[in-house]
Amino acid sequence: MHTAVSTRDGILVTRQGAHPVSHVVGRRSEGPAAIDPAGRTVVTAEGVLIDVATGGRRQGLQGEDLLSTAVFSPDGRYLVAADTQGRLTLWDAGGQHRIAVLAAADSTVERPALAFSADGSPLAASRYDGSVHVWETESPRLAGATPPTGDGPVLAIGFTPGARELRMATAHLPLRSARLAPDRAAADVCARAGGATREEWRRYLPDVPYRKTC
Repeated sequence: MHTAVSTRDGILVTRQGAHPVSHVVGRRSEGPAAIDPAGRTVVTAEGVLIDVATGGRRQGLQGEDLLSTAVFSPDGRYLVAADTQGRLTLWDAGGQHRIAVLAAADSTVERPALAFSADGSPLAASRYDGSVHVWETESPRLAGATPPTGDGPVLAIGFTPGARELRMATAHLPLRSARLAPDRAAADVCARAGGATREEWRRYLPDVPYRKTC
């Protein structure tokens, strides 16, 4: 596990474990928004991606405001970022290609709780109204699910192995679980509506490649 925190000298990157190893990257004025699971790349609040080993820098996340928080997917494919205007976007892990705008400015909390599943497929984020929204990263422009969360703002979220459940912590409910079970939901939908034809797919999902749904 790796962590990245701001210090007066730059960004202190630490590899946790029995023998922790730390060193400073970046500039004094820069603060980290996220570090990838392998500890190779730090993304700053300004959207600069820093190579931890070499100190090399490249600008990413073009068009975003100052970042309040960001998270890399565990499988190394994606980066989700929230800016200080409340905008939430999904990027490739290199920060060069914006895949989708998940939430427009002012539609989510400034510093939402964010979580990917272990395989990077579902992505969850807390919202301004205290709810949590879940997207599929393979189809991020499709409307996702909003599982019940209880009362109060969501403080932390995370997926169980296999993404069968979403765990949520709130100020009033230390832990709440919502079953996702997408295979069961898909079976129910197919039983009610049947599969979409190619013509229906082109009409309602023109930007998504056709695939058999049922």
